[in-house]
Amino acid sequence: MAIFTTGRGLQWHYELTGQGDALLFIHGFGASGHWWSMQAKEFAKHHQVITVDLPGHGDSQWMPVNLNDLAIDLKQLLNNVHVEHVSIVASSFGGLVAMELHRIMAEHVMRISFVGVIPKFAHGPNYPAGLDIDNIRKLSNQFDGDIGVILDMFFRSLLTMKERNSEQFKRLKEMRSREALPQKEALKAFLDLLEKVDLRDRLSSIICPLQYITGAEDYICPPAAMEWVKEHSYNARFDVIEGCGHLPFLTEVNEYNRLLEDFLIS
Repeated sequence: MAIFTTGRGLQWHYELTGQGDALLFIHGFGASGHWWSMQAKEFAKHHQVITVDLPGHGDSQWMPVNLNDLAIDLKQLLNNVHVEHVSIVASSFGGLVAMELHRIMAEHVMRISFVGVIPKFAHGPNYPAGLDIDNIRKLSNQFDGDIGVILDMFFRSLLTMKERNSEQFKRLKEMRSREALPQKEALKAFLDLLEKVDLRDRLSSIICPLQYITGAEDYICPPAAMEWVKEHSYNARFDVIEGCGHLPFLTEVNEYNRLLEDFLIS
């Protein structure tokens, strides 16, 4: 466990393991760096693995931030641990952070692997993807109640029935029970970003190799949306894991790790 303090005085928790080419894992909404534990264990055999807790999540402090703030802080963290070139693995909301990080340090980003990521997470005209804006706002209001209960319901909705009945789901519940809940202010702020951020115009400017891993039953990243992404992405490969929802790196660990490894060495 390590702590990094940004120039704005915000303390981020991160973990650094392994040796080799740097691999930064960025988690999604309501999660933490620990959610990548099965990937960190595997990829630290041949990489320098960096996992982080986004502000207000895990053990990191909260301070109001926008997408650019998050990217700047991560760039400072990479400089602090003497990483010049990095490959990025990002889940869901973390994918938006990864795109912004690429924008400010493109020449230092070697590859990006997305899982459950689209460049805009709210429904819009001619955009058949993401979440209904009214549902995003409803979820935000619900966090004024019992955060743990609402998060349980939210994460269950991201998984298929098969996944919810799996041993991996039991492991996920145990892991979540051992870590602090995200802070309400962070959850609301990130939902506001999920509603408003639209990075569709960024895709064609990302020239490093890209990978999109998607669960076949992920309702947030449906096939129609991924077809749109495919048409507007450069130098990208697309992998689908059958029987999965939004979080295949947690429920089909071996298959997800295999696909990620294949991308990193290709």
